[in-house]
Amino acid sequence: MFHQLLQVFNSTTYMLLRPWKRGYMSRRALFILIATLVASFVQISFYQHEAYAAEQNANYRCTYYTIHSGDTLSAIASRGHIDMLTLARVNNIFNINLIFAAHSLCLPQTSRGSIGQTAGRHTPGILSNGTVRWYAYDALDGSNSYQIDTLLRQAAAFYGLSANLVIAIARQESGFRQHVIAQDGGIGVMQIMPSTASWINTMTGTERDPYKLHDNIFMGVFYVRMLGDTFHWNTVKLISAYNEGPWAVAHQGIMNWNYVNNVLSMAG
Repeated sequence: MFHQLLQVFNSTTYMLLRPWKRGYMSRRALFILIATLVASFVQISFYQHEAYAAEQNANYRCTYYTIHSGDTLSAIASRGHIDMLTLARVNNIFNINLIFAAHSLCLPQTSRGSIGQTAGRHTPGILSNGTVRWYAYDALDGSNSYQIDTLLRQAAAFYGLSANLVIAIARQESGFRQHVIAQDGGIGVMQIMPSTASWINTMTGTERDPYKLHDNIFMGVFYVRMLGDTFHWNTVKLISAYNEGPWAVAHQGIMNWNYVNNVLSMAG
């Protein structure tokens, strides 16, 4: 914390102390300096406290892990076979790129192991090496609109997203159908690409099967949450990136305005 405060002090005083050296620092400038340092101290203390105040939940118990220098949240989640955003949510971490060495993390456990852990189960949509199959029609789940709507709302609440937004994306992507595969390989309700699904599983240390309704929806909503963080919650860019890919949006801008406008219209 001392180093963080020192950085704030240096940046704040750069403009304020120069006039003081010349003999005419105003009372207002001195007040700004003091107020900024106090506010910075409070803010840093708040985030450090909140980031590691693990919420209590009767559905799991905690195994605690002490963060070491060089650790990343994604690496810790992968080693523990836990969904990274689940780990962040349980520990009230608002910035997944900001964790502090020497602090403890709650690694949530259930009676069947770590939350999000599905590695080792048999699933027809995933090969033995963990790669998600392409065009695996034999692995597709059936579904109905009630199941889909319920799971979308559950996943949206779990990842802290607007239910209207994820429902609108799902309607635009697949028309609320799990038993379909697009020509480009997109799977089911939220049209998860096999390559994207494999990447998400590798990053989170889980083994979710996008050909299964529950896994497909939770993977899709997880991806929406990641895109939101990536584009600083610019809703238009988030929606476009879900359709076109984050690289395309970042480097080429929004190309498919029809898709974006349709989702915005349905999301209200």
